[in-house]
Amino acid sequence: MNTAQKVYKEIVEMSIAEREKLFAVIARRGFEKDFYNHDEVFGEIRQSPFTIKEAAEYLEVAEITVRRWVKSKKLKARKIGRNIVFSADALKSFKKHSKYLKS
Repeated sequence: MNTAQKVYKEIVEMSIAEREKLFAVIARRGFEKDFYNHDEVFGEIRQSPFTIKEAAEYLEVAEITVRRWVKSKKLKARKIGRNIVFSADALKSFKKHSKYLKS
């Protein structure tokens, strides 16, 4: 699979909110140079943690399902104050390798 196909596949797998963030980054930075590496494009998106609601949307399951997976340690999460949050990498890995999600 070539790089363009890989990037397209990653974009398709993103939640709508994540895609909006991506396109906002692209619009904000414009096309200042001819070549952007992966981290320059996707790095800014991965800095902000995902909420349970966003994680459920990304994984295409109910919020209660995400909570159950966190409680049973099937899905890696962390707490910020009283909120449960997820890194984009953790969600992406879970979605890619999970036996609990539809193919």
